[in-house]
Amino acid sequence: SRSRTHSYLPQVGWLSPAMREFLNVSTTLTLAAIGACTLLLAGDALAFTSGVSRGPQLPPHVSGASSLAGSSLPFASAQEVMGAKGVVCFGMGFGILMALSRGLSQSRVSCKASFEQPGSLVVKEKDTDISKIAYLQDVPRTIIEKDTLEKLLKVTPRDQWEDPPEDTYLYTLKTFAEVYGPGKATKMGWWDYFRLKVDLPDTAELQDEEDALYVSEYYRLMMEGKVPFAVPGPAGYWYTGAIIQWKGKEPFAGDQVQTLLENGRWSKQFLSNLAFYREGLKPWQRGLEIGMAHGYFLIGPFTSLGPLRNTPEAATVGLLCGCAIVGIVSVGGLIFGSTIKPTRFDKPGDKPAAGFIEMINWHAIGGLGGAGFAHALITIFGS
Repeated sequence: SRSRTHSYLPQVGWLSPAMREFLNVSTTLTLAAIGACTLLLAGDALAFTSGVSRGPQLPPHVSGASSLAGSSLPFASAQEVMGAKGVVCFGMGFGILMALSRGLSQSRVSCKASFEQPGSLVVKEKDTDISKIAYLQDVPRTIIEKDTLEKLLKVTPRDQWEDPPEDTYLYTLKTFAEVYGPGKATKMGWWDYFRLKVDLPDTAELQDEEDALYVSEYYRLMMEGKVPFAVPGPAGYWYTGAIIQWKGKEPFAGDQVQTLLENGRWSKQFLSNLAFYREGLKPWQRGLEIGMAHGYFLIGPFTSLGPLRNTPEAATVGLLCGCAIVGIVSVGGLIFGSTIKPTRFDKPGDKPAAGFIEMINWHAIGGLGGAGFAHALITIFGS
């Protein structure tokens, strides 16, 4: 067996045929447009309204304007200004890249064909075993085409031909082939015909055995709560090959969902170092640190972006607005503590929410202090 990456992970190192065709067409149109601009335009805006121009439109009072308008010298300079050499170099470079991509893709296809050559011999050996299975004899084309049947047998293990599982396409084919065909029923009801067209696949819908194996592996990972890790790219998602365990021990528990941002080591360390979660701090220390941090940056937007930003009172207005926001947030926190009564910061024997209310009170003090400190810096060092 040969090694192969998962089929559900796109091969980011190769260009798909559709992408290659898109690049060819878009590059051709781009080069054609630049070439047309180089040939038709000579740098004058009147060229869009007056037709093809080979030289700049001179004012009427300039002598010899009519003779110079048709000369070829401005046309040569216009080509150099438009970058004709650059266009040619760009086309040559892109052509080299496309030739390399085509050569690599062709070598990949030939390598794949050489690897799959033994598999084709196995298929021929499988075809010789069809005569031993009764329901595969003389299957009408109205039920399944010959090429579809061959591919269906190719992707189905040999030990499942005679008694295929009920969730496979071959089982559906067996149910119809045992009822309809030569020497059997020749008229099919509308419901059987409908189910025939719905249940049996087309040739393009069938996957080879290896692809089906990796698809089943992908679904198995999904059922186990795992998902391939991908990063966004310019043409979709680029899979890294890593597998992320996003479900917890209980598959249907939403509070056990894990993400890199929420459960990563760096995120946990960052959140655990915040004043609200850091261990060893008293409620007043938490509130003072949080308030100073928020009050310090709150006056900035009002000072720099407020309606009085170009006046000498801009810093004072920012200070007043920042203090007002700190007061509003503090009042909201006190209301939350007196109604919800969180006990996260309570000590044994304290009233419910005593620690949280203490933190909010010191948050107000720290917020006013941070806003005042920022106002002092702006007043002293501001321009």
